[in-house]
Amino acid sequence: MKKRDIIIGFILCITALLSTGSISADVKPEKTSPASVGIEPKQFLLMYDSLMTNGLTEIHHIVVMVDGKIAGELHPKPFKAEYKHTLYSVSKTFVAAAIGIAVDDGIISPEDQLVKFFPQYINDSIDARLRNIKIKDILTMQSGFKTATWMRNNQDHWLDFYLSRPLVAEPGTRYSYDSIETYILSAIIQKTTGKTVLELLNERIFHPMGITDAEWELCPDGINTGGWGIYLSSHSQALFGQLLLQNGKWNGKQLISKEWIKEMMTVRVVRDANDYGYQIWLCEYPGAWRADGAFGQYIIIIPQKNMVVVLNQCSRSKGWPERSNIWNTIVKNCINCAIDAKPDELAALKKYEENASLPVLDGDSIHSQLTDKYNGKTFKLEKNKLGWKSIKFNMNRNEHSIEVTDNENKRSTISLGYKEWNTSRLTGYPHYSITAKNRFSGISGPFYTGSCYAWQNDVLTAKIHYVNWITSIKLSFNFNDKDITIEAEENYPSKPFTIKATQK
Repeated sequence: MKKRDIIIGFILCITALLSTGSISADVKPEKTSPASVGIEPKQFLLMYDSLMTNGLTEIHHIVVMVDGKIAGELHPKPFKAEYKHTLYSVSKTFVAAAIGIAVDDGIISPEDQLVKFFPQYINDSIDARLRNIKIKDILTMQSGFKTATWMRNNQDHWLDFYLSRPLVAEPGTRYSYDSIETYILSAIIQKTTGKTVLELLNERIFHPMGITDAEWELCPDGINTGGWGIYLSSHSQALFGQLLLQNGKWNGKQLISKEWIKEMMTVRVVRDANDYGYQIWLCEYPGAWRADGAFGQYIIIIPQKNMVVVLNQCSRSKGWPERSNIWNTIVKNCINCAIDAKPDELAALKKYEENASLPVLDGDSIHSQLTDKYNGKTFKLEKNKLGWKSIKFNMNRNEHSIEVTDNENKRSTISLGYKEWNTSRLTGYPHYSITAKNRFSGISGPFYTGSCYAWQNDVLTAKIHYVNWITSIKLSFNFNDKDITIEAEENYPSKPFTIKATQK
């Protein structure tokens, strides 16, 4: 390295240590090269390759910000940077931010008792311990209620049902992770501010930061679901992570108090694996925190490296090796100083980011007999998890499509590419792992699929990614004269299932 570069690198080191990593609002995150922030391009290649070749996950989005700029990002086909993603329990950290705004405004306090906001539940028959539950107990999943996330699937009034149950522990003494706890926090926000959590965040955080794409699912009573259901792009997720990294400050304005960010990122519950703060987890890497959602959704804040990492995927992995891959490549090897980069490594990284794709199916483009026999045929499906009533096949060389009618009589044509991903617009909703009542309420759509197909012997196989959601399904069509057996496999941990279909 030349003497001039060493001096520049030293200056950048000092700047990185002093900088808050501030980035401008009203624009998408600025991009920079990995070398400019002290990461060799080969470390990104190692990370991408280890994540993409993990057979137990499907990678959808990776965004790495250092010093407030995107140093690397990957959106493998059929996914695109602009597609939004549902984030499951990452939502909880956003709720904690909304609680912080209300605390900063003097509307509520972590010491406030739950019954203050819902006095209608106070009577002689209630568990006396209910009177002792404080907001801080709910923030740390220590309310004392027995876990009952399941109730969202069969109850119309979640707050009424949840708060009418007896407690199993004294508030503040027993940790029990439950997404309905965060729903209660969402209800408190709506009760005290007159705004949903999303409306409050839009007004006070998102819109001042230039984030305009956030949506959030609603319960049957019109309250944001809180513990899950926020829906936004990976770039917007990264900006939110940057706000936390900057201690709530954005473009010189304090959107959330520094004191509240510190409260959030203070260990409140010590656990065997990962400690818990206010709706956010302490990471394995020293000083790092993460918003964490089902199937491997992450917004990771790493102050020591002035870094934010966003990962959206659908993982079946145990032990979450994806996080280890991130630590062992870009995090450990980031020195926050400009370094020289080999041109061939930069070129290889750019090529990888531009051409990355989830694997398409192997097989033939047509079947000499079955393609002609079933082209244009429609089949009626038995009741099934996909919510499909019928399916029609259109089979051409190098491109097939299925015309699907769902239980709401919405009809969508899903184009299936051969050796490539074809994109289609749905009229209905994607397949979803959650069966909560009112699901998708508050989410506007439209939804898209990225799909491919191949004939494997006598079986037509299709892979359908719901690219602006999370889920995918693999369908194997076994033709038997006027009947079909459809073998279906979801990308999240679940048992494969079979659907019977009869020609109409």
